[in-house]
Parts: sequence; structure tokens; C-alpha cells
Amino acid sequence: MKKSVIAVLLLAVLVVIVSPGIIGKLAEQSVDDNLNWAARQSGELVVTSQSFDRGWFSSEGQHRVELGAGQIRAALTSIAGGGDEPLPVLLIDTRIDHGLIPVSSLGRDEGSLAPALGSAVSTLTIEYGGGETFDVPGIIYSTVGLGGDLDSHYILDAGSLFIDDGEVTWQPIELNIAASAKTGRVEFSGDIGAMTFGNDQQIVSIDGLTFSGQQTNTQYGFNVGDVDLKMGAMIINAGGVEVSGMQGMAMTVSSSVDDGVTAADLRLEMNGQTIPGFGDLSVIADIAFDGIDAVALGAVTERLESLGTASDPGQLMMSGQEEFKDLVAAGFAVRVNQFDVALPMGTVETTMSFVLPESDRATFEWTSLLLNLVASIDIRVPEALIQVATSMTPQVGTMIGLGYLKKNGDVYELDADLKKGLLTINGAPVPIPLGAFR
Repeated sequence: MKKSVIAVLLLAVLVVIVSPGIIGKLAEQSVDDNLNWAARQSGELVVTSQSFDRGWFSSEGQHRVELGAGQIRAALTSIAGGGDEPLPVLLIDTRIDHGLIPVSSLGRDEGSLAPALGSAVSTLTIEYGGGETFDVPGIIYSTVGLGGDLDSHYILDAGSLFIDDGEVTWQPIELNIAASAKTGRVEFSGDIGAMTFGNDQQIVSIDGLTFSGQQTNTQYGFNVGDVDLKMGAMIINAGGVEVSGMQGMAMTVSSSVDDGVTAADLRLEMNGQTIPGFGDLSVIADIAFDGIDAVALGAVTERLESLGTASDPGQLMMSGQEEFKDLVAAGFAVRVNQFDVALPMGTVETTMSFVLPESDRATFEWTSLLLNLVASIDIRVPEALIQVATSMTPQVGTMIGLGYLKKNGDVYELDADLKKGLLTINGAPVPIPLGAFR
């Protein structure tokens, strides 16, 4: 019995004291693997390890994250004036408490004895071209799991910060990311408290934002998964007077790949968008994509991403016609199940469907699109809005006279269908110019 107790105690000592030195190297490698995997997913980030001082129970290191050539860098350079001024870089300073049981983490916030390769604390710094630095508020607490997965939590207490001639204030913020470089799956969530930013001339306030979701990389070069985002009211005040704003927004996106076929759904709800001199506007959109060839979509995605690094994007786009032809020839469907725009005069309701059957890639021509496309568009417009539009645009009255807008109670309707090159509006055939098929 005593021998068993001694054996257990000896094993505990080995786990607590000996394992940190062995696992420290594994934890270091896991951090590098996850950062570089994240960089590969973005396609534009460059991650380099500046230093890593590995101790027995804890280690410290710094990683440098900067933008490589790509669309984001090109956009930021353009915003900055297109000069040669170097863009800011992000410095990540990390301390890892390692060991199967990271006892050295107990002396700090978020410390834990949960089994892991390591428990880390990171701070962020932005370094500008001239060597000036800015410490980003907040701390990132991370756990490197036994399998090398990285689970990170960014925590920022309520506070404020003066930047240039303005001030930013915020309520508590928490962001969570769980990433696996092995499976390519990322789970994320966030709760961003109310924020304000501005100066004496203008103040923008946002009543909080929450999001959650997961993404998984596919063999086709793009990610699929789910995203759910909700934002509270956003108000813009100028001189103490509300000039614009939005009462709230919610968006959900879901995508998947099954047997080489991609599908996606998008739902957007935007409430109370204030338009000066007009009134409030609200939008509900529900759109579904189906039957998209994953291989062709991956090729088009790669082509579009390369536009950011092209010296002549127009020429690159022209050279990429084959990828776009592959995508269209494979066929797909787009269905707008709901697109409602609520205005002070009433709500415009629209549904649409576009189905492009698969065609022979060897003989495919762009001129065959309209002949193969099967489409329908149904629109309902309130009579009050038609009256306003008629007073502003005489062409609206012409559309009513031709029967393209047909009155039904207190709304005007437009039902259009296209099949095998034949267009009908409210049941009447409408000639399509022959040039449209060329």
C-alpha cells in the first residue's frame, strides 16, 4: 500500500516539476503552428517569431504580424495616400506557463491547474513606421490544449482613450476564439459593450454588438460554416442633434459543402435606418444559394483574391474568364425568398429566383446565358409610393400604362418570368432585343 502511495506521489512530482521543461518546447511549437495557420487562412498575413526565451516552468516570446501583398494592404495603402510610408505592424508579446499541470500560472489572473501543454498571457502593441508604438488595451488569455489546439479569450475592462482630437469610450469587451490547426476549424464568439467615439463636432454611439459562429477550411480553398451577428442601435450626433442612425441590425450566414456542391444562406434584418429629410427605412433580406460547384468556386475565389496583388486587375479579370465559365457552366441557383424594404409610405416586397441549369462546358458561350436562364421576379409596391414616384419620374406612369405595373387593391404588382429567352410581365410577352443574346 505504501509503495503504491509513493509511486503516485512520485508520478505527481514528475508531472508538476519535470513535465514543464519537456512540454515547454511543445507549447512553443503549438503557438507558432496556430499563428502561422491563421496567417495562411488570411492569405495576406506574415507572421515571424522575433524571440522566444524558454524557461523550465515558463517562457516568453514575441511574434510580429504584418500585412503582405494583397487586397487589404492595397486598400490601406490607398487610404493612406498611396505613398511608400510603411504600414503599422502588430507585435504579440506572450508568456507561457507550461506543464501538464501549469502550476506557475496560479500567480496571475485566469491561472488554472487544468491539464494542458501551456497557459499563456499575451499583450498587443501596434508599431508604426517611425518606431512609435501604441499599447493596445486588453489582455489575451490562452490555453494550448494537449492536442495542440489553441483556446483564446480577449478581455478588456470598461475604459476610455484619447486618440488625436477625439475620444473613444467602451464598456467591457470579451472575445473568444478556439482554433485547431489540425482540423482547420475555428469557433468564435464575442460580446462588445456599448461604445462611443468622436469629438466636439460629431459623436457616434453603438449600443453593443454580439457575434458567434464557426468556420472550417475546405479542400477547395475557401471556408464554410455559420456566423450570427447582432448589433444594437447606432446613432450619429452632430452638435448635439441626431443626424442619422439605425435602431439595430441582425445577420446570419450559413454555408456548407456536400459532395462537391456548395450551398449558402444569408438573412439580414436592418431596422430604423434614419435618412435625413426622408424618414426611417428598414430592410429584411433572405437569400439562398445552391448547387454551386465547389471546385469551380474555389478557382474563382483564388482568382478574385489575386486581384489585390495584380498590377493590372482588369487584365487579370479578362484572363480569368475560364474560371468564371467553369462556374457558370456547372449551373447554380439563387433564390431571394424575401426582400422587404419598409418606407414611411409602406413596404416594397420582392421575391426573386434565378436558376441556371448545367450546360456543356465544351460548347459554353456567354451568349447562351439568357437562353438557359430560368428566372422570376415578383414585386409589390404600395400605391402611396407609386404616387410619389409618378410625380417625380414620368417613366413610372409609362410602366403603368404598358401594364408592367398592375394595380391590385392598394398595391401595384409586377410579376416577370423568363424561360428559354421568352420574357413575360404580368402574363404579357415582352420582346427582348436580339442583341441581348449576343
